[in-house]
Formats: sequence, C-alpha cells, structure tokens
Amino acid sequence: VSAILIEADTGTVLFSKNEKEHRQIASTTKIMTALLTLEAGEPDKEFEVDPTAIKVEGTSMGLREGDIVTRRALCYGMLLPSGNDAANAAAVNISGSKSAFAVLMNKRAEEIGMTDTNFVTPSGLDADGHYSCAYDLALLTREAMNNKDFAKICGLPKAKVSFGNPKSDRILVNSNKLLTSYDGCIGVKTGFTDSARRTLVSCAERDGVRLIFKTAVSVWLISN
Repeated sequence: VSAILIEADTGTVLFSKNEKEHRQIASTTKIMTALLTLEAGEPDKEFEVDPTAIKVEGTSMGLREGDIVTRRALCYGMLLPSGNDAANAAAVNISGSKSAFAVLMNKRAEEIGMTDTNFVTPSGLDADGHYSCAYDLALLTREAMNNKDFAKICGLPKAKVSFGNPKSDRILVNSNKLLTSYDGCIGVKTGFTDSARRTLVSCAERDGVRLIFKTAVSVWLISN
C-alpha cells in the first residue's frame, strides 16, 4: 500500500506510507489533464472532437465521431464518469496530439514540484513509463483544488452536460461514491486499471478543516 494524508491549506503531512513509491496511477492522471484543460482557457468555445482521439478503451463520457463539445464539457466527462475519450479529446484539442500534451503535463508537474512523476497518457491507461507516487499526487491535488472550476466539477455527484451532434443534454454520474456516502467529501478522483488496481484521491472538509488523502496509490486531502 502507498498512501498519504495531508492538510490541504498548509501541506502538512499527517500520515504517510510508501509515499514516494512509483506506481501506475490509472485515472487519477485525469486530475492533471482536467487542470491543464481548465488552465488552457476558452472553456466554452465549441469544437468538433478528433475522431482518432475518442477511439479508446475503458470508461467513457459517450463521445462519438462528429460530436461538438467544449473544453469545460470534457472536464465534466473526465472527472465524473472518468471518460478516457474526454481526456484524449482535450489533449488533442489543446496540444495537437496526446504525446505533445504529455510534454505539457510533465512541464506542469515540474512546476508543482512533482519529482517522482512521469506522464505518458492523458487518460492514465497503463503505459510504460507512466507513473507517480502518493506524495506527488497530493501536491497535484492541492494545486487542482485551488482552481475553483476544478473543485466545483469534481465535487458534483452528477451533472447535466450538453454535447453531441446535434447537441443534447446528458446526465453524467460521478464514479466517486464517497461524495454521497462520506460526510464532508468534496472530491476528487477514482481510478482503476489492471496494473494500478484501485486508486483513489479524496478531499474532505469538516469543521473548517480540509484534508487530502491518497491511497494504493491513495491520497486524502483535508482542508481548513
């Protein structure tokens, strides 16, 4: 097990175990992908998804060839149903290719201080050389939760999102069941692949204290 518990506002480590151990991190990768998508600007500008980007296995927000979306809609698709199609579509729209977007991911990771992380894919599907650790994911989650749009989206149990061709409203359901079963949970991301197994980054707030927890790789973030 690799895990860490930190206080969100100060970054104080309250508990850790194997927090620097390199592991596949599955869809917790999408914390970075969504953060970069929101930071890229023009969140509500419409565009047609790249048909090659959405041909991907695993969880999906339901994108089809020819669909019209916005970057904001893709963030909902990444952070709620954990859409691999959404992550890839955002990466290609922003950087032109998934590999170019991975360069952007690693640059941002360096800025945050994530020294035991290397991103290869925007979705987090298993790939050689794609890894992080509990400590780095805690740093990333602190950064992401300071983005108001990110914090709002990842804390929603479900949301109505408009996309498609023609566009229509769809209900996207969050895979993070702690949002409705754990008092004070306000985010952030689940994950699963055969190599990573189950991963979770959570953020909870009670009585003015906010914590971030990451396990297996796992991180809990707790905040004031």
